[in-house]
Amino acid sequence: MYRKGILMISKNLVFKGPMQPELEEKELASPKPDELQCRASRSLISAGTEIRCLKGVFEPGTNWESWVRYPFYPGYSMAATVVAAGAETTGFKPGDRVFAHAPHCRYFNIPASMANHIPDGVSDQEAVWTTMGRITQNGVRRAQVQLGDYVVVIGSGIVGLLTMQFAKIAGAARIIAVDMNENGLELAQKLGADYLIKSYAKEAKGEIERLTKGRMADIVFDATGNPKVLADACLLARKNGKILIIGDTTEPHKQALGPGVVSNYLTIMGAHAKMLADFDNPFYPYTWQRVHEIFYDYLMQGRIRVSELMTLEVAPEEMPELYRKLAADTTLATGIQIDWERSL
Repeated sequence: MYRKGILMISKNLVFKGPMQPELEEKELASPKPDELQCRASRSLISAGTEIRCLKGVFEPGTNWESWVRYPFYPGYSMAATVVAAGAETTGFKPGDRVFAHAPHCRYFNIPASMANHIPDGVSDQEAVWTTMGRITQNGVRRAQVQLGDYVVVIGSGIVGLLTMQFAKIAGAARIIAVDMNENGLELAQKLGADYLIKSYAKEAKGEIERLTKGRMADIVFDATGNPKVLADACLLARKNGKILIIGDTTEPHKQALGPGVVSNYLTIMGAHAKMLADFDNPFYPYTWQRVHEIFYDYLMQGRIRVSELMTLEVAPEEMPELYRKLAADTTLATGIQIDWERSL
């Protein structure tokens, strides 16, 4: 929607302050010479991250404290269509479908260098999972999953379920999913988990010991974002095993090490969406563009599945109330997409 022939009016989701989600109208200027102007098709809600941003409880010195400034515009997984291209852009034209690291909004401008084409074989509903695919790829690559590994994934939300799939592709012999959420465990089984343990991590040691014939896990992924889980994860890894934290916490002072870190010479690592090469590099070729291509390739092969992860679809006008509900119970839905073509 244009106004005065220059400015576009966009509907945007905004957190005005802690626990203040609103839908606002905001003017959007014409794209700069190096930018694309895009119209949203779908965006994905990353409930774990975005609800932490909404609640606004962050410890000093954390990534969260420096990132979230109110008014805050949440969201980072967008499938969209190009409506205008700046004079200096190349490789894009109006009508192209693109994935963009953009917040939840109807229209937005983005540097062309930060957009990538969505292949014809990938739907918008699938493409919105690209950021989550990048995060979990980075985690599995960082942990160096190898042929024959027994991998434990604690948490069966979006991050955990994608991590399981990438770990299986990377060569894991067995995937063990640990969670108290029955719906999440059911999805884990559909998406390739070999064993399901319905328990808290600290109570899973005996069963993992049985399943691994006493060896314990080669790699443990903490995909919960819960600061209390790290200590329990240390109990589940074998000697010289690895623990990969792929869910960040807003309260790291609660994140204690468990027993055996020194005596079992464990390696504890973190992984983040930004853990990528800045440019093509023969020693580490995983730029964000290349990682996105890998994700799309696996989607088209059917080796990564995301359709089962989508459990709710909403119109833009439903977002404020939805966020208030999610803040009270983040288990309401595993994957929620906003359909920007739909209006109440």
